Amino acid sequence: MKIGIVKQLSGSGYQKGVENKFNEAITELVKLGAEIVEVSCPNFEYALAAYYLIAPSECSSNLARFDSIRFGLRVGDDGSKGAEEVMNLTRQAGFGREVKRRIILGTYALSSGYYDAYYGSAQKVRTLIKRDFEAAFEKCDVLVSPTAPTTAFKIGEKAGDPLAMYLNDIATIPVNMAGIGGMSLPCGLAEEDGLPVGFQIMSPAMKDDRMYLVGGALEAALLAKWGKPILDFAPKLAGSK
Repeated sequence: MKIGIVKQLSGSGYQKGVENKFNEAITELVKLGAEIVEVSCPNFEYALAAYYLIAPSECSSNLARFDSIRFGLRVGDDGSKGAEEVMNLTRQAGFGREVKRRIILGTYALSSGYYDAYYGSAQKVRTLIKRDFEAAFEKCDVLVSPTAPTTAFKIGEKAGDPLAMYLNDIATIPVNMAGIGGMSLPCGLAEEDGLPVGFQIMSPAMKDDRMYLVGGALEAALLAKWGKPILDFAPKLAGSK
């Protein structure tokens, strides 16, 4: 089995503990007989920007149906308000801050005069990412990377900085953009905070068996190395029973 490490999904911005555990997992795969090669997917650097144009655009289009009249929640309908006012009250109450942010961004990207510049360009980037994957899979059977550049952050910790929060998606977005197989499994606990580190495995479309084969072999090897499930080593969460 030839396994490719994606050059663009490591290095600057990745937590040291994440990289260490990822490399330890790679060592286990080598022990199992895997051949490791480095592959370059140059258009991955544009994946995050493209995704956050395409996804909000689809979000804006799909959620337009929730008008409080035909679909979804209805708020403030006491008989004294018009349809537009009820719709406004319902969307204020029913959509959270992040959903509203994405609807507004998506509506802007799809608006007249901006469609080709934003949504259209993002779809072209999507095609380039697919081609990067196709070229990479000519050199190896599966691709691997850390699942995220850091371990999990606390709920609400990055709510005031959505861009920083979005950056944690940087390693998993290309898979979703290309429509190929992807899975994640824990590969250890980061030294800095004792939190789990994810190991992502990617396979060509309709070749999910490769992904499961590598994932199953790595999971068994790590379990044998640890002696017990990784969660038994993880720190107890505050307030847990």
